[in-house]
Amino acid sequence: MKPILTIIMFCLVFASQAHAEQIKEENKHVRSWNDFAHKILALHQQKIQNRNIKVEKSKGGYPHIKDWHYKEEKHLDKDTGNLITLIQWDGDKADQIHSIEHYVYDKQGRVIRDFTAAYLPSYHNAPTQTLISLHAYEKDLHAFRTFDASGYRIVERCQGKYQGKSLQMLLDEDEIAETQYDNDSVMDTASYKACFSSLPIEVGVYLEPQ
Repeated sequence: MKPILTIIMFCLVFASQAHAEQIKEENKHVRSWNDFAHKILALHQQKIQNRNIKVEKSKGGYPHIKDWHYKEEKHLDKDTGNLITLIQWDGDKADQIHSIEHYVYDKQGRVIRDFTAAYLPSYHNAPTQTLISLHAYEKDLHAFRTFDASGYRIVERCQGKYQGKSLQMLLDEDEIAETQYDNDSVMDTASYKACFSSLPIEVGVYLEPQ
């Protein structure tokens, strides 16, 4: 076999293996994100057992999408008024989620965790968005750190008052990746540490909705 043909054959085999690995990784992503959505629903069903729940139903859609709608259910705790879960069902399919949000509260009625999964309208291969937000409260500050269902940290937000002054802090995925390696980073500031020091850097056990 001529050398150039050998090189071509090697490249084809390498490309084929890389494509197979990509498909394998994509299938893993689809399964894990769908599992995440279903586990939020299972957590919702568990948490509303033996509770005084009020369900508010409505219907909605998007102006640019004709002949499609979602059915929305808000599940609220009658005793506290807190929203436990918001579910939007895809069109007339009674068991197919369009989006789901579930909230976990502390004894003071503050959100300490929330979980979200959302699909595109009429497209149910996998959620296009998954969110796990962990919340912390420090004096007049409310901070949360958000991850996706693959465990990546994608948002950090803090707001309130710090040392008597109004504070608004928001970092997206790119800013988090950039600033954590800067010598003069916002992550080294006292205000950032006041906001986020009590929150874990990794999602940990909350990759499983609970």
